[in-house]
Amino acid sequence: MMGLQENLEKIIQEEATGTFGVYVKHLESGETAAINENRLFQAASVFKIPILATLYRDVQMGKVELKERIRLEEEDLVNGSGIFKELIPGIDVTIKNLATMMIIVSDNVGTDKLLRILGKESVNQYMKEIGLSNTYIRLSCWELLCSCVGLPPQKFSMDTYNDINRRFKNGEIDHHSIVFKESHANNVTTAADMALLLEKMANKQLISEKACHDMFEILAKQQFRSRIPYLLPQNTVVAHKTGTIASVVNDSGIVQLPDNKGNFIISVFSIGNNTEAEGASIISKLSRVAYNHFLNKVTV
Repeated sequence: MMGLQENLEKIIQEEATGTFGVYVKHLESGETAAINENRLFQAASVFKIPILATLYRDVQMGKVELKERIRLEEEDLVNGSGIFKELIPGIDVTIKNLATMMIIVSDNVGTDKLLRILGKESVNQYMKEIGLSNTYIRLSCWELLCSCVGLPPQKFSMDTYNDINRRFKNGEIDHHSIVFKESHANNVTTAADMALLLEKMANKQLISEKACHDMFEILAKQQFRSRIPYLLPQNTVVAHKTGTIASVVNDSGIVQLPDNKGNFIISVFSIGNNTEAEGASIISKLSRVAYNHFLNKVTV
């Protein structure tokens, strides 16, 4: 009978057209399996987990107040996922609202507003402090989307906003842009780095026990469930964040096993998928293999 490592490799070898980075770890036993775990990948919206962690670090330090209200104006609009862009500009929302929407519906408006409040370098510095040596956040969602469709990063205008929408609708993706390069000038991370961040969160070793609990609760409300949770039992608690840009299909999360069998981390990054559905299918199968392995192997 094949072990976890062999089963994960088999799925990728038989089904993947793209390149995958995978890191799986059962937190209580320490059993680990990994594939290309230190290779740099475009983080896509998984970079919102480091932003969430940095926010709660700044809350702990008294720099930010979660109940503070922030006004969203027209110049805060960002294309892509989320609901704030669909609302009439001029609404006031709390910083906690921004963070929640950033995670559960991957809201790009909320993300970029938080990133301006926190500062990119603050996020990068904090990730290095906690041991994520291969995680770099250089571009906001707006800058990332501009680059993705071949536009230079620029200040917001409605003309540019509409142009980005048009280019995405027409499939005008610039596959030679920085977005798709393994570069420290890009938003990149590794499967191992993101797994480490989630492990610290799951083990209550980040910021404070309450901060870890609150971040987990937000991640567990994730609305996009076609990847890690998709093939797991319906009531499985999964605290995770997806990410997608063209052929980049990612998901990283904490999965709770039933019957007091602990938790496992699964962090999957990929590039070069023929379709988003293909990448999502592979991630869901990797997750199911890990779930079944730990469920059957771990003794209470």
